[in-house]
Amino acid sequence: MRIAILAGLLAFLPNATNVVRADEADFRLTLRLRVEKAGEYAVTTRAEAWPAGKTAVIVCDMWDAHHCLNAVRRENEMVPRTEAFLKKARTKGAFIIHAPSSCMAAYQDHPARKRAQAAPPARTLPKGIDQWCSKIPAEEKGKYPIDQSDGGEDDDPKEHAEWHAKLAATGRNPKSPWKSQHAGLTIRDEDAVSDSGVEVWNLLEARGIDRVMLVGVHTNMCVLGRPFGLRQLAKNGKNVVLVRDLTDTMYNPKMPPMVSHFEGTRLIVAHVEKFVCPTITSDQLLGGKEFRFAGDE
Repeated sequence: MRIAILAGLLAFLPNATNVVRADEADFRLTLRLRVEKAGEYAVTTRAEAWPAGKTAVIVCDMWDAHHCLNAVRRENEMVPRTEAFLKKARTKGAFIIHAPSSCMAAYQDHPARKRAQAAPPARTLPKGIDQWCSKIPAEEKGKYPIDQSDGGEDDDPKEHAEWHAKLAATGRNPKSPWKSQHAGLTIRDEDAVSDSGVEVWNLLEARGIDRVMLVGVHTNMCVLGRPFGLRQLAKNGKNVVLVRDLTDTMYNPKMPPMVSHFEGTRLIVAHVEKFVCPTITSDQLLGGKEFRFAGDE
């Protein structure tokens, strides 16, 4: 019995292979946000040092397929950089939570999934942490910057039809074809897998984690709104940031404000920085230059 209890407790401690020297254990970050001054929002930054052992990275809905072909193309382009980011964060001691929504069956026997399910219940759960969050009070101050009422697909109609036919031919539902996380993102045994706001909150509380970096897609939908997303974490007191170069939007340039897809993403990032939380870039962990899609000129 004592051995079983000890094993359960050890599951929530940092993995021995992730131990680093104290002088290497901080993430040196430059957080960007937008502060209102006389009715205008000015970009400002602040430097913070985040203890890696108090930091989690949540990977939002980086699925193995999507109903939008261009979204798949952009995700495939972003995956190598995201994998490098996760590897670096994990090596320094951060806790990685993979959250491919509606795909938990694929991981039912994985140690990372079992870890999320076994997390001890938090002393208190925020009201509504198990639900989608479409807006927080701070967002009432501004106007949502893009029209995503068409679902945000930006495919060529012919390519889109061919893509859906291909998905159907492989036995996938073209409207929701995802079955697992993208194969290019490694899920280690010491990570966690969950799409539950309650489980994610339990994991963070059990490990004393109050800082969260969020990567994945799509910024204007799941990244903001999921039970483990930016809005829920920000309004419930976690120090959360969006990694703004490791994300994408569902935005069709044919919809208002009729800007490029990538400009649409930047408008959403600005909205996040004004009303939800600060942002950072992947080069702050990896060095070099921040990630940019090839088509983003």
